[in-house]
Amino acid sequence: MISSLKGNVSRVFGSYIEIEVGGIGYMIFVGKKGFNEGQEIKVFTYMAVSENDISLYGFEKYEDLDLFKMLITVSGVGSKTAAGILAEKNSLDIIKAIGEADVDFFKKIKGIGLKTAQRIIVDLKSKIGGLGELNLKDSLPLLEDDLVLSLQQLGFERKEIENVTAKLPKDLEKLEEKLEWCLLNLGR
Repeated sequence: MISSLKGNVSRVFGSYIEIEVGGIGYMIFVGKKGFNEGQEIKVFTYMAVSENDISLYGFEKYEDLDLFKMLITVSGVGSKTAAGILAEKNSLDIIKAIGEADVDFFKKIKGIGLKTAQRIIVDLKSKIGGLGELNLKDSLPLLEDDLVLSLQQLGFERKEIENVTAKLPKDLEKLEEKLEWCLLNLGR
């Protein structure tokens, strides 16, 4: 199985790119991202194998790949539909919509009807791990959403996350730095 690829974009066509790695070109469905020919990138991939096809789906962030894998477990949501959802909306908005049971959010996405939107919410709300109970809009600054999501995915509780992010030094700019600081200071 191919879990990630790092190489140069040799072609961009529609929702696909071709990445050349070691002289081999890999065609990857990436949705509507802005990739340029010649650009060096790393994508996390999912290989979908069916009776008539083998396809690669690529994501810039590992969190997007995780959400993609959750989406394809929903009955009626195939690989192309799940990749289409992630191409139109960012993963944090999708997780919030699931947590808030926002059917209209999903119905606005091409190819998603009422029943599929309801199925996504019902099937994934328990897998998201209580993110619907975490009110990111009111309790924590919006720029900390990726940090909060990362800590939530690592299994930390709402109170722990609120306590540690309240003490976060202002000079930390990168998500990785903030996450490292929070992990070192959780429970203090």
